[in-house]
Amino acid sequence: MRRIPLALAAVLLCGSAVALSVPAQAAGTPEDTAIARALDAIKRNPEAVRTAEGDRYEVWKANVTETGAAHVRFTRLFKGLPVTGGDFVVHLTPDGSFDGVSVSLEKPLAVDTTPKLTAEQAAAAAKEQLKAKEVGTPQLLVDAAGGAGRLAWQLPVTLEAGAADATVDATEGRVLRALPDEHTATGTGNSIYSGTVTLSTSAAGLLGYRTIDPLRGNSRTCNLNHAWSGTCTTFSDFNNVWGDGNPLTAQTAAVDVHYGAANAWDYFKNRQGRNGIFGDGTGVESRVHRGTGWVNASWSLSQKVMQYGDGVNDASPLVALDVVGHEMTHGVNQAEIPPDGMLYTGESGGLNETTSDIFGTMAEFYAANASDPADYEIGEELDLFGNGEPLRYMNQPSLDGASVDCYYNGVGNLDVHYSSGVGNHFFFLLAEGSGNTPYGSSTTCNNSSLVGIGRTKAAKIWYHALRHYFTAGESFKNARSDTLAATAELYGKCGTTYRSVARAWAAVGVGSALPIECLIIPVWDLVWEEWPRNPIPDPGPYKWLHKIQEKGSLETIEVGVNITHPRRGDLRISLVSPAGKEYLIKAQNREDREADVTEVFPVRLGGVAEPGEWTLVVEDVVKGESGHVRGWSLLY
Repeated sequence: MRRIPLALAAVLLCGSAVALSVPAQAAGTPEDTAIARALDAIKRNPEAVRTAEGDRYEVWKANVTETGAAHVRFTRLFKGLPVTGGDFVVHLTPDGSFDGVSVSLEKPLAVDTTPKLTAEQAAAAAKEQLKAKEVGTPQLLVDAAGGAGRLAWQLPVTLEAGAADATVDATEGRVLRALPDEHTATGTGNSIYSGTVTLSTSAAGLLGYRTIDPLRGNSRTCNLNHAWSGTCTTFSDFNNVWGDGNPLTAQTAAVDVHYGAANAWDYFKNRQGRNGIFGDGTGVESRVHRGTGWVNASWSLSQKVMQYGDGVNDASPLVALDVVGHEMTHGVNQAEIPPDGMLYTGESGGLNETTSDIFGTMAEFYAANASDPADYEIGEELDLFGNGEPLRYMNQPSLDGASVDCYYNGVGNLDVHYSSGVGNHFFFLLAEGSGNTPYGSSTTCNNSSLVGIGRTKAAKIWYHALRHYFTAGESFKNARSDTLAATAELYGKCGTTYRSVARAWAAVGVGSALPIECLIIPVWDLVWEEWPRNPIPDPGPYKWLHKIQEKGSLETIEVGVNITHPRRGDLRISLVSPAGKEYLIKAQNREDREADVTEVFPVRLGGVAEPGEWTLVVEDVVKGESGHVRGWSLLY
């Protein structure tokens, strides 16, 4: 990556020093303007970037998105020393306003920069503790990789397995880590579920090759050899040809996991702009052959590793590509939402699982492997039940016999793998739409008809919400609000995509098809047909008329409804054409205890919009409470 020259990027000195910046209205590229505004934002919000006496910030890169929002990344020096893990990103809204900071440093640095260990002693410590053949010249720096700073020496070392960069604590003299710096090798793997695949491995001298992926942060795949914990041995091979397709061969499961982890990594990087699970390019460990007869796969919150069992009789490893992507996403979830991702219980637990199912599926689509065609089924290659059925279906979650398609009060009491059905169903409807699709049929919970926006856009919305809006205790109601906020940021508020997100949530029983504020957006040219606010008969139907003047060929029209009622679930609403054909807009729903109906409903005509009088029929099905129709309109 090319560093922006300091003369152009500007350097900001903090603490008691003078802050140098460029004017907020600086001429030049949009990136130049974003940099100037970011520098100004740091001056005004020093606590946001954990400013300490002696800090200096250098611009590394400025990205201006299509919407005009900007994200300016800075590196940090402390008293002249580079700070590993001290980088941060300043976010700006399209109008240039400060929109927060992404920063991993937990608090301002307060580090004594005088080392107790000399450079020579650091080199000796690295040589002894790592059994290094050679050591290079140490460089003093501040190591803040864990969120808190400490003084350290960094130096290149040559190990038995190859070159690495070692970091040594400058106070205690212990090696903190040694990251391999190895040459890339391309191997061939014979997998269980994905056929013959290409693997990124590392040349390892006398060991031949190892399942360490230098292209993806030195992620490694290792063998627990049926232990539950303890030493996990990196696989090695002399000819760089791995596995034989037999699940009972130790290397074969490693092929599936190494391949799956690479595709999930590449999906997040190339489609969502994320550099690894932790967003910092650091690789992850994948442990295969965990335990005996373990029919599971998991992400370890404490160890931050992925673990895979070999299934019944150790003959069916749970290492399919979408399963690997699912587990990696649990790591992304934990990395984004403190302290351990969305809480793995209640509705947040269901959304946690939904998130992993979504991106496990997206990784499968990204790989485009003919041996494992992409779909919206989870774990379909595993055949854990012996009947060819997958673990879960996203198009109709209830097909598994336990998951739910629609939201209801109390859904959070289910196992998180079953309550996830609400979010999975939402995502499928948003991406692919309702009815018959290339990936199975999907019905809605409110009898509506939806057209999908495409999985790429749907996944981008979910990822944006995960990164910027979801919290540990996320509920389905909050997820609706948060995905709408993410959509507004990415694609605009109250536009077609925004309305599609709202409709998809309404289609699984979460919220209205459109928030009320979108009904009064001037560009919609939505004018209510005002009527005397006579009470809706309780119970009984009431009719209002609206006239279409000219015949038109339309696939879909939209019906805007504004009704006050203490319990909207009591109402059944339909639209009747001049020829007498009825289109059900909203069914009665005893579980829906919310008030009022203020939204826009799509009605799929599939052809001709007849001229003449169209009738809105509102029926209060349950006696006891009455309401009023404030107005309604047809959008066509």
